[in-house]
Amino acid sequence: MDTSRAFVGRGPETMILAEAWRATLSGDPKVISVTGAPGTGKTRLVEHFLSCLSGVSTLWLAADENEVERQWEILHQAVARLPSSATADSIRTPDPQANPVFVGDALAADLRRTGPTAVVVDDAHWADRASIEAIRYAARRMHSAPVLVVVIHHPPGAVRRIPDGRPNPGLPDGWRRMVESDRGVELELGGLAPDELMQLAALEGRAGLSPAGAARLWQLTDGNPLHVRHLLPQLSMRTLAADGSPLPAPHSISATIASQLATCRAPTRELVSAAAVLGERFRLADAATVAELASEPLAAATTEALAVGLIVEAPGSGGREFAFADRLTRSSLYHDRALAYRQELHRRAAQLGGRNALEHRLTAAAGGVDPELADDAERAARERWRRGELTAAAALYRHAVELTPRGRVRFARVLTTVEALLVAGDAAGAQDYESDVAAAPEGPWRNYVAGYQLLLSGRLPEAKALLDEALATVRTALQRPGLTNPAESLGEPTPGGLQARIAAQLAIIAILTLDYRDMIRYGVEAVEAPATEPWVAAYTHFARAIGLALSGRAEEAVATLADADAPGAAGALDALCARGIIALWTDRLADADRDLRQSVARATAGEALRIGQALGYLSEVEYRRGELTDAVLHAELALGDAEESLRIWEYAILHALACYPRAARAEWSAADAHVRAAAHWAGLIGAGTGLAYAAAGLAAIAQAKDDPTALLAAASDIEKHYDSQEPGTHLFGPLRADALAQLGRPDEANAALADYLSKLARPERRSARLGVARVRARIALAHGRNRDALAACSEALALATEIGLPLEVARINLLTGRCLAALDRRAPAVAALRTALLQAKAIGATAYATQATDAARTLGLSISTPEAVFSGLTATELSIARLIGANRTNKQIAVELSLSIKTVEGHLTAIYRKLGVGGRGELRELAARPSAG
Repeated sequence: MDTSRAFVGRGPETMILAEAWRATLSGDPKVISVTGAPGTGKTRLVEHFLSCLSGVSTLWLAADENEVERQWEILHQAVARLPSSATADSIRTPDPQANPVFVGDALAADLRRTGPTAVVVDDAHWADRASIEAIRYAARRMHSAPVLVVVIHHPPGAVRRIPDGRPNPGLPDGWRRMVESDRGVELELGGLAPDELMQLAALEGRAGLSPAGAARLWQLTDGNPLHVRHLLPQLSMRTLAADGSPLPAPHSISATIASQLATCRAPTRELVSAAAVLGERFRLADAATVAELASEPLAAATTEALAVGLIVEAPGSGGREFAFADRLTRSSLYHDRALAYRQELHRRAAQLGGRNALEHRLTAAAGGVDPELADDAERAARERWRRGELTAAAALYRHAVELTPRGRVRFARVLTTVEALLVAGDAAGAQDYESDVAAAPEGPWRNYVAGYQLLLSGRLPEAKALLDEALATVRTALQRPGLTNPAESLGEPTPGGLQARIAAQLAIIAILTLDYRDMIRYGVEAVEAPATEPWVAAYTHFARAIGLALSGRAEEAVATLADADAPGAAGALDALCARGIIALWTDRLADADRDLRQSVARATAGEALRIGQALGYLSEVEYRRGELTDAVLHAELALGDAEESLRIWEYAILHALACYPRAARAEWSAADAHVRAAAHWAGLIGAGTGLAYAAAGLAAIAQAKDDPTALLAAASDIEKHYDSQEPGTHLFGPLRADALAQLGRPDEANAALADYLSKLARPERRSARLGVARVRARIALAHGRNRDALAACSEALALATEIGLPLEVARINLLTGRCLAALDRRAPAVAALRTALLQAKAIGATAYATQATDAARTLGLSISTPEAVFSGLTATELSIARLIGANRTNKQIAVELSLSIKTVEGHLTAIYRKLGVGGRGELRELAARPSAG
């Protein structure tokens, strides 16, 4: 079994398997049938589940299509792997007449002696009949034995033997009855969900699969993991969402289907090839027309295609409509024919008319110029655009451009197409037309499109100059009475729609450069401009809300987004993303998680999501909540999507966000690579936001490595480039003061803290108060005011717990341990450091677990075991301390331990002195800690 490949999804199925295993161990052994189409990951699911069990023997038996006629083949495998076998004598001679009942009895006796065991028959549909029946009889005789039987198989006819094309027979009927009984569990696997396909792509090294691409990939593959893994190395992640043709099937599947097809006569091959061009479901009359088959060969061809299992009759159609057995079958048959022949079939299909005629015409086109087809493609693109199907519309606009001769009409179409590609998230595709945009006639529409391109490529000053010029021209035009737009017929928007577009992009530039005045001014202008297209309104709402939040007006921004998740809301997913990001910055992590996760989920279901940072900020939500594994995954997905689509201006931000969880997990190589990339792209673009995020990545590494010198350098960079009025945009707080205090420069730290507080627009933000309290603790500790330091730690700990920041809780407990050690309160110090260690380990924050261990070693404390907290107490003192933790009175303790009350009191005095605690309350708190044992 190969268990090295990463595993994705299948949570409900794994829970069903786990419940069956628990029942088996409890004396109610189960028989599990795992079935599904080829490539759905049946074997991988069972392998993964068994790899997570301990103390279980696995008997893995694999059937083979070439050995289906070899009697007792599977049982011979079992005999070879069982430590002692009574079964061997039963099948020593491969006698076809041997009774499976008696062989099953012997096998059951063997299995009962092996202890907890999982018997797995893989590809059980190809198992020889004698063996599979004997295994069934053995399963019936298990009774209370801890033996789980799992049969992995395809449905009957789903796959065929390559040697002779015969369909697989499925399992014998007795197995069906057993699975349907109380002992049976049936698991039928489908494909992975779109969000799981994104995870699969990332784990396969293709992190650039966007939510829209995942939705399209799911539609084209049914989420079949084998099909998806086969396609990922071949596909462009950025163009996948626009490609409507069948995707190539894995060779193992296409070879099997090709072997089926090879047994068919020529009319059958022509029929199914024509049908594959028409779609998953097709009218038989249409397929006959495209295949150019007369009625007599058509009837025979249809009968043969049904007999070999390539197609099935659509229920209720009266034999007029058919469908392919599955999408892999259609994909295999479609790509089985040469490109030129497929184009001819598409040409014939186009002559049928109907809603797919244009798609067939475009597929059949061999390149060149076709003004009539270009006009039709543009009309269809506009309709898709109006319906909000932006990715499909962009692909149709691109077809229209490629089919249009050079001239005024083509220039107009180029500008429309480039905007469509940029809005759909395909900046890389838009780059193909960069020279065409530059050569287009001057005007606000051309300047807007060129400025939009420059913004996404990170050339902010050039973008702003073009957009400023375009906006000034549009504002002047809007002041003229009776305004008309003669260019609108060529795709140029009205001046009002253009004003909203340009103002929104200028608001984004202001956000990136932290120009608070322009953030608000352009954001408001964008929203108030008479924009009629939903996607424009959506983007303007996003730009205004983020600008308001960064300007210290987060509550006002949230109020404008109150209905962001309502059906048909003006802002659609863009506004929902904005609300999630602002919730992150305002310490409402549950709300942030809900909104950002909902945005991604709705995007994978087909809605347009233009805010690429949604995945990146979801990663930061998970980082703050201590979900570091998920944070790493979503950060890589966000970065892959941005890189695949060449959204260069996002690179610095997303690389920095990817650095945070890597640093906490002590994955230094990956963290350093991300922070170097963030610094590189931030330096090229020069925007304050990117430079600040790159410095934040350095700060995250410095904190994780406990390196105050590097922390001070990062703090200086952040302060140089970033002065957001919203302190919750990061958790670093007064970073320069923090570093100076750790370096033993408390007076300078005090001055830096005062400077930070004087500039803080929202000092009431809980995460800001947390940062201030933690730094005050460090300053007090550096000054030797250890009790003040401890009090500040308590304040910070309460805030971190209230917000829900487990990594911050662990860091504050670590600092608390140092404060307690400075007060010579060794037992509470041990307890605090051990708590920090356990908390860091629980979330996978290896860097901070190491810091806790190092701090204890430096302070001469042991935190390796729970008992270390009370290591200096006698046995009686330890018993008394634990009873205090259980809230017992002195009198109750005296009775329970057969001591006098005065003796208990004397022991308590000794305990307080040894542990360094100030009284009963502190001792109770210390004894109640999980770290105290």
